Amino acid sequence: MSWNDDPRAAGSLVWGLFLIVVGGAFLLHRLGMIDLPDLGDMWPVVFFVIGAIHFLKGQFGGGTMFVLIGCWFFAVTFEWAGLTYRNSWGLLLIAFGMGMVIRALSGEDQRRRRRKGVEE
Repeated sequence: MSWNDDPRAAGSLVWGLFLIVVGGAFLLHRLGMIDLPDLGDMWPVVFFVIGAIHFLKGQFGGGTMFVLIGCWFFAVTFEWAGLTYRNSWGLLLIAFGMGMVIRALSGEDQRRRRRKGVEE
């Protein structure tokens, strides 16, 4: 069994790579080799990692939704194009809607229900 056959292995792979990259960045920052932005502003990266895990599992609707949510949080955190939490919450609804539409069109929900029925 390979990592793409087992969803837990795919999640472990992505989280492990994420921790390696973050740890390496901290080390390089500590050695004065790179400058890191304020880590408080970088918290939306977690949504990209969750989205990557969903993509590896073949859950494209969920992956798309989490990546778009991460983009939205970055946009409002750094006020890209004047976006704030107050004036852009509609974009969050669009992200959820896109994830739902992609799940429905790809048959992702049906596959999940079938898998659940087989496992039970």
